[in-house]
Amino acid sequence: DATLLFDVPVEVSMQRLAGARSPDKFERENSDFFTRIRNAYLQRAHENPQRFHIIDANRSLGLIENSIKKSLEQIIISL
Repeated sequence: DATLLFDVPVEVSMQRLAGARSPDKFERENSDFFTRIRNAYLQRAHENPQRFHIIDANRSLGLIENSIKKSLEQIIISL
């Protein structure tokens, strides 16, 4: 009934993954692939704002946690 969409620019996600471990087959795709995927999810979110809660994941962990809490509160209140 609700989807939390953690949005981060493709370049940032690739930087975060670099050196963390060996990338799997999916993670070895090029940035154009991930840009298309990101855009598709953002399009879905904008078409279904009652379902999707976009979390700006390009911020500090504390700010991301606060956004998650706010979204979950909204979800619970709407039940």
